[in-house]
Amino acid sequence: MRLVDHPRFGPVAAWNEVTHDAATGIVTYGTHYEIRATGKRLSAASRIAFPEKAELETLIAGAGLRVDRWLGDWEGNDWQPGAPELIPLGGLA
Repeated sequence: MRLVDHPRFGPVAAWNEVTHDAATGIVTYGTHYEIRATGKRLSAASRIAFPEKAELETLIAGAGLRVDRWLGDWEGNDWQPGAPELIPLGGLA
């Protein structure tokens, strides 16, 4: 949990909750906010999958897209096994 000072609402508590479904590999996370002055809570749930590169290649091709370059991180380094990210760059096939 962290406390942020919002310019309109004042102190707002913010936190996340995370669950991982080992069978599907999907991570579900909730983002929650509580406006301290009123006690009002706001929440949103998100789901994200972490497919292997081969599965991602198949899905991208199936969507009619192509990949010109795979990045392995947000600094622009090429993808290699063990890279922290899978970032495809490309366009329409």
